Amino acid sequence: MDKKISRSELKRRAIIGAAMSEFQTKGFKATSMDDVAKRAEVSKRTVYNHFSSKEALFSAIILEMMALLCAFEYFTFSDDIALEVQLEKLVDIEVEQLKSQAFMDMARVIIAEAVHSPELIQGAMDEFNKQETPLNTWFQAALEAGALKGQSHEIIVTQFVGVIKAFCFWPQLLQGAAFPSDEEVVAIKKTVVEMVLKQYS
Repeated sequence: MDKKISRSELKRRAIIGAAMSEFQTKGFKATSMDDVAKRAEVSKRTVYNHFSSKEALFSAIILEMMALLCAFEYFTFSDDIALEVQLEKLVDIEVEQLKSQAFMDMARVIIAEAVHSPELIQGAMDEFNKQETPLNTWFQAALEAGALKGQSHEIIVTQFVGVIKAFCFWPQLLQGAAFPSDEEVVAIKKTVVEMVLKQYS
């Protein structure tokens, strides 16, 4: 049975959502806590009860993105399942993440501020990069088991995700392109899996 969400948590989520909308529309520097409170339909005091500053709100958005990345149902590496099958499933999971409107909205906010206020996100991104994501865990296990060969699972993950995002993230974020069709996703998946197998198996 799902745990009932408290009123406080509902307000917190509303504030984060409002902050994302305001940051997207006006940018971080031009957004005030009053703007966030008005859009979230809560008092300014309520906003400050949850977040001590705009910087804290921005950090919360990054943490929400991290949580979203880890919320999808991953699986552990297995010697008993064909490597190709596992890689295909990993691609499917990544594609589903990138299709999420919540993920795209957060990405737009974070990337915009990375350009205009790089110091704002440096600390949060340092924490982000320390996180051991399920994808990193899978590739590290595959290397340790000898199923893949390479010096660093981080390099393989960067290439793996990079190819997927070249079709399923950057064109949508920067050009407003439509998300690839199911048939196109199948072709992308084949490309990614073949790349990993040819270079690292």
